[in-house]
Order: sequence, then C-alpha cells, then structure tokens
Amino acid sequence: MGNISTTSETRGDVAVVFASGRIDSETAPAFDAALTKAAGESSKIVLEMQGVEYMSSAGLRAIVKAAQTVEQKGGAVKLAAAPELVTSIFYTVGIVDKIKSYASVDEAIASF
Repeated sequence: MGNISTTSETRGDVAVVFASGRIDSETAPAFDAALTKAAGESSKIVLEMQGVEYMSSAGLRAIVKAAQTVEQKGGAVKLAAAPELVTSIFYTVGIVDKIKSYASVDEAIASF
C-alpha cells in the first residue's frame, strides 16, 4: 500500500511541485492530478522529488504527460533533487535528455 504527499507553490512564473513517498499504481492518480494542476497554471514546472522512495511506470507516465502538456505551450518539466532511483528510470527509458534533472529547485528554476 503506497502513500504520497504532494504540495505546490509558485515562484515567479514557475510552478514547483514537491513530491514524497511512494508513487505507484495506487498513488499515481493523486500525483498525476497535482502535475495536471501545475501544468494548467504554468508552462514551467519544477518537480522536487527528494523524498520519493519508489516510483513505478505509473509515476513516469504522469511526468511524461505533464511534460507533453507544457511543451505544447513552449515550456518544460524539470526535476530537482531527484534520488538515483528516479533518475535511473529516466536513463533506462531514454528520456533523460528530454526531462532534465538538477541538484536543487533553485538550479532547476534558473535553467528556464
């Protein structure tokens, strides 16, 4: 049984979503809803994932969906403080060049 916590804030024109816990088939709908909301508010999203303990393909799908949505508006989704278990998934599926990862939220925001 998974659990996820998401919070969000706006810094300038960037929506910052903080996620922690397990992102699996049970919790992915809540994660997806948080990203969809952020994508509706801004074309620039930073996803801070420092507290993510596990992420399944359902979580990856939610991130890719949000990235596709904001790219249509000229924006991007960027990861911040993602643990290796998350970044390794991006390398494995070959989208590490599409969704960039940064050490901190500030670095990710500065990259826009």
